[in-house]
Amino acid sequence: MPPKPLPKFFIGEENTQKMIERFKKEKAPVLAEHLGKPDSESVWFSRDHIADWLKEIDHAGGNGLRINFGVYGPEDATEAYPVEGQTCLVIHITRGQNGKEKDNVILEDEPDFQERSKIKRKGFNMGSLCPPRCEDY
Repeated sequence: MPPKPLPKFFIGEENTQKMIERFKKEKAPVLAEHLGKPDSESVWFSRDHIADWLKEIDHAGGNGLRINFGVYGPEDATEAYPVEGQTCLVIHITRGQNGKEKDNVILEDEPDFQERSKIKRKGFNMGSLCPPRCEDY
């Protein structure tokens, strides 16, 4: 059996580390100075979390994910998770015609939203932000 080819998004560990180090050297200090504390340098998602996103893409007839940068507000922070002002990722499912359009899917605008929103679910799930939770890695 021939080996499985590398994924098309593969850039190699050397390039990956260069990009991470460039961020830590050039951007992180500027953000930390502005915030008065270290800013987010990474976000970790569990395999289950990613699998749930893939299921939701299928449910919505989506064609991908759009990942935007956002900033946590005071309402998002707790004493145990002091993230106010830190960079975060905001994820939307996208869909469009023949994969060419990539419009955000707004779950609240979907026809089954009211019915789905009544179903009890586990608490809010997000990626693990580093800092403050770098030990989760």
